[in-house]
Amino acid sequence: MALPLKKSEVLCFYDLQYRWAKRSTDRGVEVKIELNEFPDGQMIIAQCPRVFRPDMVEDIIEYGRDNGWTPERTGDPITVRLTKRGITPVA
Repeated sequence: MALPLKKSEVLCFYDLQYRWAKRSTDRGVEVKIELNEFPDGQMIIAQCPRVFRPDMVEDIIEYGRDNGWTPERTGDPITVRLTKRGITPVA
């Protein structure tokens, strides 16, 4: 499902536009990212600490791209966790 236009932001990263949105949860912040030109593609969902900075989105995109995230294709979302030690996949 595509992210809503009103509650999301666009980020240009390596000449591609990504749309991302965050929401607060009991454990911190959840960030969903998709390719802006292909909103029905695979999404990456990141569980982040309560202290969230927008520059963390670039780290999540880079990690996802290096580890098999293909937002140009449809598929189940990938879930990762962002901590002090880095980004790790969630089983």
